[in-house]
Amino acid sequence: MSSLTRMLSVLDLFSRDHTTMTAEQIADALALSRTTCYRYTRELTQAGLLVSHGGQFMLGPRIIELDYRMLDSDPLINAGGPIVSELADAMGATGLLTAIYDDHIVNVFAHSGSPRPLPLSFGRGTTMPMFKSSTSKVLLSMMSRGRLMRLWERHQHTPDCRTIGADWKTFWRTLQEIRQRGYAASFGELTPELAGISAPVSFNDGEVAGCISLVFLREYFDRFDLQLLGTRLCAAAADVSKLLAGLKSPAAPAAPSRARGRRTVATKPAAAGAHPGARGKTAKTAPARKPPKRTAAVTKAL
Repeated sequence: MSSLTRMLSVLDLFSRDHTTMTAEQIADALALSRTTCYRYTRELTQAGLLVSHGGQFMLGPRIIELDYRMLDSDPLINAGGPIVSELADAMGATGLLTAIYDDHIVNVFAHSGSPRPLPLSFGRGTTMPMFKSSTSKVLLSMMSRGRLMRLWERHQHTPDCRTIGADWKTFWRTLQEIRQRGYAASFGELTPELAGISAPVSFNDGEVAGCISLVFLREYFDRFDLQLLGTRLCAAAADVSKLLAGLKSPAAPAAPSRARGRRTVATKPAAAGAHPGARGKTAKTAPARKPPKRTAAVTKAL
């Protein structure tokens, strides 16, 4: 684990039950030396990711600032938000957009089109269980064989993992069936009265960008033909993928000028009538005047 990853893991300690923490508590939770802990908290505070008050640390406003920027700039949200919202309204469901990093599956967008509020415990900003729900299973199905094998080796003894497959071959085969089908469905895995269906979204090179999901009350979900609902969801996911494929990287913003310590020499414009190639020479019509003697530094700069 890199020092940056370890430093950012400080932010993962905060929750509804732990809204503030002292440096000593942070050090004990992450098994950090006091020196390392004070360095991490100082740098995170300077970056606005933590706030310190009376010896207590809490999450800082920079996180909200970054969240606002993500809503404004994230390609998956910009491309998929309107599509999943329209579909959720049409189907009477709650629509989700979900992304994955490392082994974290995070809902980044949510839109409620349900006729009545759903008892969701996994809205925007929440991390999904790795092996439960249609969302997680469809994202797992898009992983490479090598990555899935590493996940299996780490989690093969957990009940959720073994629900997908009691051994590696069954685990792999189940996820490949989901990948070939194009969608995954789950019934009451996270909340008993809910059901969900998910389909993957990809970038133009085939790399998975995330997935879109629809969540229903179980009794309402049972009215749909699962295959037809899956086909419609896959079509919406394909539309999002097409929009992502059309994205082009804009030119990088210009870096601020950093000319500190660099000496520049201004040259006088050539007088009227001077030859274009005679830079810095005086025209014949100009009054005869001996030019100032150049120092060695100026001569080198020119």
